[in-house]
Amino acid sequence: MPEVILAVAAFITSMISGIIGMGGGILLLATLFCFIPHGEAIPTHAAVQIVSNSTRVLGLATSIDWRTVGRFCLGGIPGSALGMMILWALGPPDDSESYLKMLVGAYILVAALRPTSRRNMRSEVWWHFPLLGLVAGMAALTVGAIGPLIAPLFLQRGYTKERLVATKATCQAIMHLVKIPAFLWLDRFEIERLGVLALLMIVMVIPGTLCGKAILKRVSERGFIIVYRVSLLAAGIKVFLYDGVWMAL
Repeated sequence: MPEVILAVAAFITSMISGIIGMGGGILLLATLFCFIPHGEAIPTHAAVQIVSNSTRVLGLATSIDWRTVGRFCLGGIPGSALGMMILWALGPPDDSESYLKMLVGAYILVAALRPTSRRNMRSEVWWHFPLLGLVAGMAALTVGAIGPLIAPLFLQRGYTKERLVATKATCQAIMHLVKIPAFLWLDRFEIERLGVLALLMIVMVIPGTLCGKAILKRVSERGFIIVYRVSLLAAGIKVFLYDGVWMAL
């Protein structure tokens, strides 16, 4: 039964990401936390999100801003190394799981409340994306979903919708890809146990992303932004208060 629920969640959340370019990853992570421990949820989420983001990248490959991707990775790679050291310092997942979920819940709530307006766009400064990559690289390993964290800076660049979604998805796919060897090295990814579940979810995110792109043409952006924020708030409250604070008591 949990496998069916997670497969449906993978489809729905990838559809949300296909429509608005963000939000689905955090919602999927919150759903994973309901069924599997933090130490297993993060790497499983990474494997699924690689495919989800790559599907968007392939559909909009000609719109990718590779200069921005390069700058982002300039900070993202060392950021991932720092995130790995943080996980190493925290010790086994079972010892710190509730505190990590508090961090995840707080992150979700902050992401849900962040403004995403294109107004007040700032002029481009070369170090903005390396700095964003550094923070996102750490968050990718310790928190998991980085979409809402990096979205505001991408919006401030004034990209067209296609360029924004394609470039942002490329950065996210790279960060998720980096997590796999990191978790294997930390011995926190039980491939034998989670292989079937991850594969089932991966299969579901491909049609989910394609459905999201089709729905995007028929539904207003404002309506989906409202749904996105409400969903993130609900997920954040659940993960922070129940999975984090309540389980720590």
